[in-house]
Amino acid sequence: IIIMFLNFLNSFPPVTRGFLIMSISVNFLCFTNILKPMNIFLNYKLVIDFFNLWRLFSHIFFFGQIGVKSFFYIFFFIRYSKALENFSFQGRGEDYLYLLFTGNSIMLLLKLFVPSANFLGPGITFMIVYIWGKKNAQQLINLVDILHIKGSSLPFLLMISSHFMKQKTLKLDIMGIIAGHLYYYLEEIYPRLSGGHRVISSPKILRTIFLNSK
Repeated sequence: IIIMFLNFLNSFPPVTRGFLIMSISVNFLCFTNILKPMNIFLNYKLVIDFFNLWRLFSHIFFFGQIGVKSFFYIFFFIRYSKALENFSFQGRGEDYLYLLFTGNSIMLLLKLFVPSANFLGPGITFMIVYIWGKKNAQQLINLVDILHIKGSSLPFLLMISSHFMKQKTLKLDIMGIIAGHLYYYLEEIYPRLSGGHRVISSPKILRTIFLNSK
């Protein structure tokens, strides 16, 4: 079983694999009460007053109590994160990691308008699905051999499905779509406009780390 699990992890590219390992670890520790969700949720007062800087990142790895909701978001994250990293970001792990960092930063700002959003993992999932959908807008997706939709429609169909599953994460889903759209615009559209230039570029230190790891 351990070997099968390790083979499963190794089937993912490095950034997606790292995120998955962190997510599995955090959710397992919370499930076993070794770690309390209250110790990792996003709270700006605790970040500023008590210097809990880890809360700026730890919140994206927790998807709630183990169940349909958490599996829903983890499944779609690893599926489309793997696809993005393997194809759109092939050989550019540093840029993909910076995508996640940028997306989290955007949602940290959006959190100011949605104070109740304490765990933004679902938003990260929707951001990834949205970006994949934009980059594969015309690709047809076969859903349970009944419905065929274009890639660009996928995040909105998932948002509707999430709503009908009563997961109560609509605000997080929308935050993820907004973050994904802003990233896509800054990365793909703005640089091509007259007078535009590339806004998002991974730091040199990330490029060095990934270069040395190859």
